[in-house]
Amino acid sequence: MSDGKLIGLDPTSGPLERKDDRALPGRPASLNGAVLGLVANGLGESKVFLDAVYEELLRDNETVSAVRVLKPSVSVAPEPADWARLTSETTLAIAGFGG
Repeated sequence: MSDGKLIGLDPTSGPLERKDDRALPGRPASLNGAVLGLVANGLGESKVFLDAVYEELLRDNETVSAVRVLKPSVSVAPEPADWARLTSETTLAIAGFGG
C-alpha cells in the first residue's frame, strides 16, 4: 500500500464500493506523547497480547499512554462509552483478536 490507500474486501460479495478517495493518515515519526487505544475482543489471550505489545512500544516511546477496552463479545463493536473514549482520547488504536 505504498499509495497510502486502504481497500476493503468482502470475500462473500467481492470488493466493496469506494465512497470517496480519502487516503490513510501519515505515519507518525514517533509515538512519544501518543495515547494508544488497546481494543481486545476477549477471546484467548488477546488482552495479554495487547498488554505485551504496549510494553514493547514503551521501550522506545517512554511517554506513550494507553486506553484499554475489552469488548463484551467478539462479534460486536465496543460499548458506546468505550467507543466514545477511543474516538476522543486516543491518537491511534490497535485491535487484538484472540482465538
